[in-house]
Amino acid sequence: MPDALSRLYTRLAAGETILNGWLHLPGGVSAELMGQAGYDALTIDLQHGLDGGLVSTLQAIAATPAAPLVRVPWLHPPDLMRALDAGAVGVICPMIDTAEQARALVHACRYAPQGGRSYGPTRASLIYPGYLDRADAQTLVFAMIETAVALSNLEAILETPGLSGVFVGPADLSLSLSGTATLDFSAGEIGQAVARIAYETVRRGLIPGIFTPGGELARQAMTLGYRFVTAGTDFALLSGAARSVVGDLRGSGMPAPPGY
Repeated sequence: MPDALSRLYTRLAAGETILNGWLHLPGGVSAELMGQAGYDALTIDLQHGLDGGLVSTLQAIAATPAAPLVRVPWLHPPDLMRALDAGAVGVICPMIDTAEQARALVHACRYAPQGGRSYGPTRASLIYPGYLDRADAQTLVFAMIETAVALSNLEAILETPGLSGVFVGPADLSLSLSGTATLDFSAGEIGQAVARIAYETVRRGLIPGIFTPGGELARQAMTLGYRFVTAGTDFALLSGAARSVVGDLRGSGMPAPPGY
């Protein structure tokens, strides 16, 4: 059976759409729950998530059918290399505004002569046989498009050799465009931007990705051509389910505790 590195790459290369779950909570149990729920991939968020240990979370994901990715905190080569060496099959890098930054991202994630990634895939070589021979071809490298500056440089970013695709952060992108952060890209300037990003990315044979809370926005993203679609986070899904249960019971007449 193909391992996670080749499995996710092959599915995306074949034009399939991947459902990605997002991990904000520390520890491995929520990663196991999300992986067993049926997500194709899970992204460990090291930028805004509550980091409970990169390697232990990667190990928890490995016990599920999901492929592991990491959203690094910033464009910092040591963070990118560490995530890949630990066994991530891909990285998502925030706040890529220019083609120069996109080139630096790719350079940090590809081995020589294509890039400058230092050799030392400690855990990756343990779990992915023949890693060096296929790492450059199969490792996914996504640049996040989440500012007005990045949008203005979109075409140049997409022309970066070695880039797998781009990943849209609607909240930051809408904040940059309008001063208001929202995940809802169903209309307005943010809607036009999200549609344009998908079109330009697909036109170049690259992978368009996006963050959504799931539901109708995830379906809309797929309609636009997005093929790496985040549909919910462990934090938000747990919070929403808990509030739904409690709200339903309070609504049926169950008394609230003191101070509620």
